[in-house]
Amino acid sequence: MIVLKSYNSKGGSEVTLECELKEKYTITLADAKRLGFSELSEEDFPIEFSDDELIVFLSQKLRAIKYASYLLQFSDKSEKVLKQKMREKEYSAEVIDEALRVMREGGIISDGNLCFRKYLSIANSKLYGPHRIKSELFSKGFSAEDIKNAEESANIDFEELCRELCEKLLSSGRINLSDRKEKDKFKAKLSRYGYGFDIISSVLNNFASSFDDEVY
Repeated sequence: MIVLKSYNSKGGSEVTLECELKEKYTITLADAKRLGFSELSEEDFPIEFSDDELIVFLSQKLRAIKYASYLLQFSDKSEKVLKQKMREKEYSAEVIDEALRVMREGGIISDGNLCFRKYLSIANSKLYGPHRIKSELFSKGFSAEDIKNAEESANIDFEELCRELCEKLLSSGRINLSDRKEKDKFKAKLSRYGYGFDIISSVLNNFASSFDDEVY
């Protein structure tokens, strides 16, 4: 590859290499420094660079980073989702892994932090129990380890959250917990929200006096 000249972007964070056959490859300033292009003056050109594939790879990596950053402008996304989106754009696995590594080390993405924020958001906005939250986060591409860490860090009182959910669902007065069938349906509904038997039992016991009914 014969490089005729190089020039920096307006922001100075990128370097474009203009080549003999009119190809242009834009790479990060950090990569340009590692390859020695940042130290060259106009008089040093043209030069022959032997590793064409490396230049193409670094250019693809920067494009992948830009694409992933563009996607993040619309909503937070896990690495798994970003990886899938970049695959759909036909970036190679090597380019995707390197782009995500750069973004991770640069603090642009962090599955751990994002998972924690999502955990709190789902719990507080949807009043879901732990099982439903885990399911939601798995579906968004988070790892079991990140979900476990988020759960431990969030330290949510799910019994209190279930009580809040019950108050919301029972506020209409249309559910009669003194009716065994209705009560069983209500328990099943709470279970679908992601709460376990113990929490449901404990919370409904607190409503027993209101409905003059023995729960469990």
